[in-house]
Amino acid sequence: MTCRVCGGPVEPVAWALNLKIVSRSATEFFCLQCLAEHFKTTVASLEEAAARYRAAGCVLFPPT
Repeated sequence: MTCRVCGGPVEPVAWALNLKIVSRSATEFFCLQCLAEHFKTTVASLEEAAARYRAAGCVLFPPT
């Protein structure tokens, strides 16, 4: 799967974040960097959010 903006690879955590914070019905996805730019935040902030969702038991973020 490739990023809808830059064409780079979409890693599993970016895929899960797209479904969680963009739309559960998304068919095109942002890579982590482009997702951060879209929401005017940092990659580190998104990674922290993913860790919180994982710790809370969100099924989109399986244990690592």
